[in-house]
Amino acid sequence: MPNGPVTLYGTCYASLAKYYLGFDEPLAEATRTFIADCQDPDTGLLIGPELRAYEPPAEVMHDREHLLFHLTCTALPTCQHFDIPVKYAVSAAHRFCDLNVLQNWMDRRDLKNAWVEGNNILFVGQLLVYLRDVERYPGAQAALDMWFYWLDTHLDPANGLWGTNGYCSALHAVCGGYHQLLVYYHEHHCLANPSGMVDTVLSLQHWDGGFNPDGNAGACEDVDSVDILVNLYKRLDYRRADIRVALRRCLRHVLATQNVDGGFPYNLNSGQSHMGIPGTQALPNMSTTFSTWFRIHTLALIAEILSGEPDLAGVPFRFSKSLSMGWHRSPTDWVPKVTIGGRWRELHLTASYQAKRATGLAINQVRRIKRFGRRVLWKIKLR
Repeated sequence: MPNGPVTLYGTCYASLAKYYLGFDEPLAEATRTFIADCQDPDTGLLIGPELRAYEPPAEVMHDREHLLFHLTCTALPTCQHFDIPVKYAVSAAHRFCDLNVLQNWMDRRDLKNAWVEGNNILFVGQLLVYLRDVERYPGAQAALDMWFYWLDTHLDPANGLWGTNGYCSALHAVCGGYHQLLVYYHEHHCLANPSGMVDTVLSLQHWDGGFNPDGNAGACEDVDSVDILVNLYKRLDYRRADIRVALRRCLRHVLATQNVDGGFPYNLNSGQSHMGIPGTQALPNMSTTFSTWFRIHTLALIAEILSGEPDLAGVPFRFSKSLSMGWHRSPTDWVPKVTIGGRWRELHLTASYQAKRATGLAINQVRRIKRFGRRVLWKIKLR
């Protein structure tokens, strides 16, 4: 929340966002100490002041365990990224190296709620990689192998995502699948149906350029979709012109939400809250660190494919160095060249989408006029 209390979330998001934009000054010693001191010695989890005394209501989907792992999986890579010493082992994650515990935990995932479960599944996969690579904890690789096996045997073969085979919408499958796909990319694990993923993501784009079929997509919906498209653009010779046009449209959509202070709200004209945590509320259209961090990450991803876009030129975009949301393997080794045929298809698609956008704007204007007329008539009746 702008001008609100200090949070570990906000500190990490702001620090990483500056790095993404090319700022190299070291973190202030007070910031480094604050982040390090948030680690709980008993569990190894990083618990900021925003969560120390907060117990979510029983009926919410972001329960305390979800929030604790979410924050830890945000702050722990921040420590790795900025070389902040981690004092304690993340012992709360050690139980996932017990294959029976992991199997039971994975079997309890409810793909009707694939968006939230995608976060949960990422947390475990990310922590298993950390246990293997940093703590050298026994059994971490075997547990990660089981993690992949469960996901490989529970996906929808029609598109390679999780939940669309009778459990959830395509939007929720994409927003959930983005999370565990990060581990797939990090570990070079084979994707079941990448072309199906591309088709599914492209089908979600609204005429306004955001990746929500209902329009006004938020920071999560856009980065989840863009990350999949950018990764698969580099891995798969499939619908590349369509992807480039979709990314260019999303770029315009993202930049249209930017505030004069340089930051971003989650989406337009809606109140904001980071999973209901006290101290993270913001008024509609107000810039927040979470939204700004994720929007910058989205722009950095788009810049990998659309490096020649004037709006992105000259910005030395970078990514998180450790596996997490915000991590991305850089394309500096190879990005496919655009063919002449691909350019012609881009021009054709762009003209088509411009017509759809004009139609959509006209329809919205008509709706606004009708709503205004109904309000006027209602006031007349009241008089």
